[in-house]
Amino acid sequence: MTVPTKLVLVLLLLLLNGCGWFKSKDNSEPPAPLVKFAPSLQLKTIWTANTGAGTDKYFLKLKPNLKNGNLFTTSPKGHVRVFNFTDGKSIWKIKLDIPISAGAGVGEDLVVIGSNKGDVIALSEIDGTKQWHTNVSSEVLATPRIKQGVVIIRTIDGKISALNSQTGKRLWIYERPRVPLLSLRGTSSPILTGRFIIAGFDDGKMAVLELKTGRVLWETQIATPSGRTELDRIVDIDADPILYKDIVYVTSYQGRTVAIDLVKGRLVWEKKSSSYTGLDIDSDYLYISDSNSYVAAMDRFSGEFAWKQEKLKARAITAPALINDYVVVGDLEGYLHWMKREDGKFVIRHQIDNASIKVAPMVLDETLVAISSDGKIVALQEVYGE
Repeated sequence: MTVPTKLVLVLLLLLLNGCGWFKSKDNSEPPAPLVKFAPSLQLKTIWTANTGAGTDKYFLKLKPNLKNGNLFTTSPKGHVRVFNFTDGKSIWKIKLDIPISAGAGVGEDLVVIGSNKGDVIALSEIDGTKQWHTNVSSEVLATPRIKQGVVIIRTIDGKISALNSQTGKRLWIYERPRVPLLSLRGTSSPILTGRFIIAGFDDGKMAVLELKTGRVLWETQIATPSGRTELDRIVDIDADPILYKDIVYVTSYQGRTVAIDLVKGRLVWEKKSSSYTGLDIDSDYLYISDSNSYVAAMDRFSGEFAWKQEKLKARAITAPALINDYVVVGDLEGYLHWMKREDGKFVIRHQIDNASIKVAPMVLDETLVAISSDGKIVALQEVYGE
């Protein structure tokens, strides 16, 4: 294990204990108590399943992937499982002999898996048959991306590796000049669009690269490190960027949330707002789960806050997911909190498990699927009146 990796793990433990450094007393802020309200929505469970193993003791956020109506899941013990999103029936499953550390990347008939030892394995999307196996420079926490015959792998040492999707052979590698001494346990997953790669890094910078060559087209500083200690200076971009109508929306820890014109690299707006979990978007608003576990709606065109729901403070909520007229987040006690898109008011609370929910729910049409850190998968739908 490299020194930077050790420091990342130490920092994780500090954050989990309220950044109390090495004090024995736990001074972390307790999660906000669950507020009482009259539910105005009913839910029904459509199906349940399991990923094969939990993630809690591995400190991982294994994001599921949704492609062609199928849900692709991974587990730290090497399980790759594919379910029909509509009814939960198993499509195929396989157990790899590697410690999986990221969600499955899916595209161009491939399922690409990364491990904490730098393994990258490509499987057939049809039946899980192994296609190739290669290695990259360090642990893979970001979901691999696949486009135009190129597999993009983001590793925790600040590198992006481009691999040939048919053979796994390395095409090019991009490396940040400096990797911060301390960072959060996680990395954002790049997004691929046209000939562009959009990627955020632990030094608070976002870069747009050319897919085929790795050439930097432009980069910008989303958050600038400041403060006296290394802890104060953490400005990771851990939440995945979002691209919507040629505007890139990106947020950073202890930094800001910004909207940037993809083609020109021009700042459209900025707002001081810290997040390491993530965003979602619709035609009018950008929805964010911030570092305090507040959920907010921001005007997509100006960044101004339309509303902010503060009653989930310190509940370690997930990134938001949008379904019908609602915003949904999971929390550390296995609850899903459903709020109105228009004002953030609670409409129902539903517990899927006693274990935490660490990744944002997935949505397809009328169905929402959430996964607990114990590996339990639950599919839910709204119950409509007669």
